[in-house]
Amino acid sequence: MWSYFVQRLLQAVPVLLGVALISFGLTELSGDPVRGLLGQSTRPEIVAKVKEFYGYDRPAPERFARYLWRLARGDLGASISNHGLPVTHLLLDGLKVTVKLALGAMIVAVALGLLSGIVSAWRPRSVLDYASSGLAAAGISFPAFFLAMLFLMLFAVRLKWFPVGGYEEGRLEYLILPSLSLGLIMTASVSRLSRNCLLETLSQDYVRTARAKGLAPWRVLLGHALPNALVPVVTVIGNDFAGLLCGAVLTETVYGLPGIGSALNRAIFERDLPVVMGACLVMAVIFVVANLLVDLTYAALDPRIRYAE
Repeated sequence: MWSYFVQRLLQAVPVLLGVALISFGLTELSGDPVRGLLGQSTRPEIVAKVKEFYGYDRPAPERFARYLWRLARGDLGASISNHGLPVTHLLLDGLKVTVKLALGAMIVAVALGLLSGIVSAWRPRSVLDYASSGLAAAGISFPAFFLAMLFLMLFAVRLKWFPVGGYEEGRLEYLILPSLSLGLIMTASVSRLSRNCLLETLSQDYVRTARAKGLAPWRVLLGHALPNALVPVVTVIGNDFAGLLCGAVLTETVYGLPGIGSALNRAIFERDLPVVMGACLVMAVIFVVANLLVDLTYAALDPRIRYAE
């Protein structure tokens, strides 16, 4: 298992270097962020001092080499629009909120999605199966921001059960509606995939053999079919979780959450290029870690995968 882990970890290094190079190159093509921050009427000597402070007075290859050296030490640079605030602190503050939101959404999606998929596979072509499939189709069709505004209008504005928006550290009521909004959307994909995988697995020979041995139906379903059916479901769960950590911008905007998506959105509009580059790299790390965890889960669920490696 350790060799499998190290191999996957080494494969992530060129990916992160490529993301750093691409993000740096694209920000170079976007223009001078210092001039955009100070305006056209600022005196040239002031512009020169600000460029020197942020390192934009040096050639691009030298700045990229210094950027990689800082990255090796965990330094993502300084924010331009936030008066030199370290990008690492800015993104970590937003990531703390986004992680809580993503975890809440994943708990809702995995619990409801797996339960719905198991029930549908246990009784295919029944009323429960048709109802679950219909709800899953409706969930996939709903945009996340629309469901977020619907929940906000119903539960916060009219019923006044939850805050209208904003965020306070340690107050879970600010995260319940956002987590439900994202989690219910993701429940649909988890439910449909787990149902289809379970139905396919239940038709395998080893499942029929387990039934022929006289095992209880629930033991056949949960002990034999479910672990093998979870391999493709884990892929969706891992990718969805990484996508939540990187792409919950609209939901964070609707509910006024200060997450990493909101920080990236502000940085783009303010042309705060160090924050944009840092956010791109953090999101790449999130996807790399998520894929690594998915691969390790594969190896735990099916030992043939790690033996083949």
